[in-house]
Amino acid sequence: MAAALVVPMALLGSCAGSADPTQPGAAAEEGGYGGALGSDAEEAEFAELYAAAMDAGENQVIAYGPPPARALIDAFQERFPGIEITYQQLQTAERIAKLEQEKQTGNYVADVASDGRTPIVAMALDKWCQQMDPIMDIPAEWVGPESRAFFPYVSVFGLVVNTDMIDPEDAPKSWQELVSPEWEGKVVMVSPAGGGAAAFTFAMMMTPEENAEKYAGIREGIKQNVTLVAKDALVLQEVAQGTYPIGALAYYPYFMETVAQGAPIEFVFPFAEGGGNMWTKSGNCLIENAPHPNAGKLWINWLTSVEGQETLAEAGWYPTMPGMAGPGGLPALEEIDKIKTLSDEEAITGYGPYVQEVITFFGG
Repeated sequence: MAAALVVPMALLGSCAGSADPTQPGAAAEEGGYGGALGSDAEEAEFAELYAAAMDAGENQVIAYGPPPARALIDAFQERFPGIEITYQQLQTAERIAKLEQEKQTGNYVADVASDGRTPIVAMALDKWCQQMDPIMDIPAEWVGPESRAFFPYVSVFGLVVNTDMIDPEDAPKSWQELVSPEWEGKVVMVSPAGGGAAAFTFAMMMTPEENAEKYAGIREGIKQNVTLVAKDALVLQEVAQGTYPIGALAYYPYFMETVAQGAPIEFVFPFAEGGGNMWTKSGNCLIENAPHPNAGKLWINWLTSVEGQETLAEAGWYPTMPGMAGPGGLPALEEIDKIKTLSDEEAITGYGPYVQEVITFFGG
């Protein structure tokens, strides 16, 4: 799944360096990056990779996939002047078709692939992605098959509450409570009939077996007690306007956009009792025969650096490196009771039949 919907653009980086090692553009010979990226040893590797890219004339990174927030690209290009990040919104089958064409003609364009867990893991297993030794010490759960993919952040979904209508402390604490008669007619959610995150959420509830037992009856309760709308953004709109006190499966970056407009809403992770908080991995990999390999590696590694992780959090995503705070003061990722998922390789085909069953159940 795409991590977010934003307008793709190519942003030019600044050409000015700085004598202050903590400032963008600072070089290793000027004293490293002052801890902005990581340890002294890690920052030396970043500096070496940046120098290699510059020496090779690698002034750009071409990425295929849904583009990230502008702030993320801005921060990278300020840190490493002279390297421009450009995204082309090619996903799944369209992206593979383009890569096949490049392989057949020998005219290689793509450096990086970016997408949700399933398509990136599939690309890694099919050897479209290069093996890479990361600069940062990335936990195994955020490294794809054979170190061919990396997952620097996850998208999270929770409840959004209209604080003029209810106290966030009184919001439902479990899926079972959410679908109880107490909240009938008071909750709005995007319809799983359209696929996407909602359909995927209920597919995850159906497998593995322990999930199926734990969440038995939830989708039936949602269909009976919850108002379903066609688009994710409408959930935030309905709650912000006071039509409903609660929106379920609210996407955090959309919440940030809505609350910035002065809406009386708050984002909460309600499912502390029994787990079930929805989340999805987002990954990157370095394409085989990438024309700008050093610059591509620099971009992927920077996303897991201290600066990259902090910038991700500021943009509304959950960073995955240990010890990083959640976005907007939310709990750290390791503190959230997340819904249990299949392994990366199982997920490629394991969820498909359940997603289709969910879509059909909700009338899609």
